[in-house]
Amino acid sequence: MTQNRFFSIFLFVFCVLAINVTAQQVQQLSLTDAIAEGLENNFSVLLARNNEQISSNNATHGNAGMLPAVNLNSSVNRAVRGAGSTTNWNSNVAMDWTVFDGYAMFANLDRLKELELMGQENLRATIQQTIATIMNIYFDIVSKQQEIDAYEHILKISRLRLTAADDRFAAGRVSRVDVLSAQVDYNADTASYIRQTEDLRKTKIQLNRLLAREITIDFYASDSIIVDKSLDYVNIHDLALSENPDVALSRMAINVAAFTLKSIEGSQYPRVRLTSNYTLARNYAASDAVGDGSLGTFNYGATLTMPLFNGMNINRQIRNARIELESAQIRQEQIQKDIESQVASAYSTYLVYRDLAAFEASNLKLAAETLELSMERYRLGAISGVELRDMQRSYISATNRVIAATYNAKISETALKLLSGMVFEL
Repeated sequence: MTQNRFFSIFLFVFCVLAINVTAQQVQQLSLTDAIAEGLENNFSVLLARNNEQISSNNATHGNAGMLPAVNLNSSVNRAVRGAGSTTNWNSNVAMDWTVFDGYAMFANLDRLKELELMGQENLRATIQQTIATIMNIYFDIVSKQQEIDAYEHILKISRLRLTAADDRFAAGRVSRVDVLSAQVDYNADTASYIRQTEDLRKTKIQLNRLLAREITIDFYASDSIIVDKSLDYVNIHDLALSENPDVALSRMAINVAAFTLKSIEGSQYPRVRLTSNYTLARNYAASDAVGDGSLGTFNYGATLTMPLFNGMNINRQIRNARIELESAQIRQEQIQKDIESQVASAYSTYLVYRDLAAFEASNLKLAAETLELSMERYRLGAISGVELRDMQRSYISATNRVIAATYNAKISETALKLLSGMVFEL
């Protein structure tokens, strides 16, 4: 056995054993578990939840200006004159309540509630986008695992070819060129195998980062890629225009702009405020044990404020608010057209790769059968190592094509479900 042959076999055995040992030690990660972990820990989801909570906290009657303001004020003053001193103590509770402002407070409350709904919709959009991203990276890992399995198979064949070439050279049946050719091909397959394992490791790091967990955690993606072949364009199109988060947010933005306009228009009308306060005052000198007594006073009243002229600012604000409302309506139309375009493009891609995946799967069966027959013919000496190498290339090419087509079909399917708000349907 030559030194090169020994080194090649050692390298092959080391790589295979390392992968097998690692596969036994690492955790099995399903897509469902990955999504659950991501929704619990992903930073974007956590931030979106906080923003949603803030918008919910803001949607109150008090923040809309519908509740009274009550304040307690208290003061103590001391005056010194010669040998004597006087202390004045004053305390009051005051209430100020705007009971009518041209219905602006009701418009403000409606606007705050709409902003609360937008916070909820933004959270839903973030969750759906996070799920879609997790799915895409997860299935990328599955694809790379499948590619590594194919390269392991090719590597085993190349090792057998190298061993056979070395034995035949020792028996004087082939030239040294055949051994060197087999060695070069084996080394190339080993290098490809190593590159694939490194690509897989980097992709796992991406998923770990997305799940907000320890970056170096190793795992095996246990789910397979199953393409949903039942997606219907009309159904996807209609759902996208009604359930897509961007479309829903654009509708809510129109409502917010309308409520803002209504609130500004309310500033043209009279404002009615109710006020009341209770004051308790006490004065006493330092020499008095009892003091000069205390006095309690209760006051109440109403104030009517009518805007007459403020430099035409209210009219300017109303004009700008109407323009903002028109802009919101234009943005909604633009978003709807963009979504329709994305659905049409993604569905076309989905159909191409769905059919291509099925076609390439049948090609792979032929390539695998051809490779097995070629290996048997090579053992019998009916074909050369170069011819066997051609069959290896055909097999790995067919494998990569079917993996890529299946993955791209799944990516297109996920994109369609994301656009139509169905990404929760795994």
